[in-house]
Amino acid sequence: MTGPKTAPRRLGWRRPLVLEHSLVDFQVRGFATGPAQTRATLEAAAGSFLDGFNAELATAPDDAPDLADVPAHRRGLAAEGAAMAATLLDAGRVTGMRRTAALHAAHGGRYAYLLHVGSGWALAKLRRRRLGRIGAGAPLLRWLAYDGKGFCEAFFATPRALDRWRTHARRCSAVCEIEYQGVGRSLWFRACGNPDRLAVLVATMPARHHGDLWSGIALAGVYAGGVGADTYRRLAERAAEHRAAAAQGAAFGAEAWRLSGCTPGHADVAVPILTGVPPAVAAQWTWTARQGLTGPDRTADDYREWRLRIQRLATATAVGKAGAEDVA
Repeated sequence: MTGPKTAPRRLGWRRPLVLEHSLVDFQVRGFATGPAQTRATLEAAAGSFLDGFNAELATAPDDAPDLADVPAHRRGLAAEGAAMAATLLDAGRVTGMRRTAALHAAHGGRYAYLLHVGSGWALAKLRRRRLGRIGAGAPLLRWLAYDGKGFCEAFFATPRALDRWRTHARRCSAVCEIEYQGVGRSLWFRACGNPDRLAVLVATMPARHHGDLWSGIALAGVYAGGVGADTYRRLAERAAEHRAAAAQGAAFGAEAWRLSGCTPGHADVAVPILTGVPPAVAAQWTWTARQGLTGPDRTADDYREWRLRIQRLATATAVGKAGAEDVA
């Protein structure tokens, strides 16, 4: 697997923090292991995350890892892993977010979404509930860290630990909804991209979060891929009444790919099926929906409103298409 170069001699005291690829082996994790090609694709995606994490460990505090050796369609995942490592290392400093700032300066233009999500992985590992300084320069996007937190906790959960997401009785906040979007992304990996397995997993979760879960599932499906058109069509069917939430997740994926400058073939297939529009239009939804949600004091409720606005755009598109078909 091609990844960023990690210089062992530069790891120093950080050497014990290096993450091995066995951590994301589907059989080791107890995930579904078929189809084989889907498993290979998704394990490679997770492996790129680990490569980025390890590359950041070997990088000086005011620099950012060179991701040029990572294939273009995996570079965002490597940036996400690097963000987790940078945030973890910055957490032990009293002089500010040097590593995270360097990473955003180098890669934020293309991988803004992924960097905030990666910082959320660190939030999970640090067992912290508050964002603190994480993403302070991006008042709306910083809430994606809770998506990363939910993904990390659910991806590495044992079957018993996953039950905590199934028995969620306390009153929910907007932050909780974002975490469940991250849980949904992890289910794409746990189910190895199978829509029927995904529907079974979603059914075991609190009904109030089914839309959040389908949003995350579609986001992972568009970004990580690993399946073909028939599977995406089945995914859209299984989302059922949460189709608009799935379209919102797919739009997030479309925008993440647009920012990266590289939209792979699987996203070109997935986005029209899940949203009803081309990737460029779905990506534009995320900007149309952000109008008025700017400024320094954005909250998790603003992030919720952003998602809901995208869902309304998706619903209006579906209704418009249905009306046009009826006229025809």
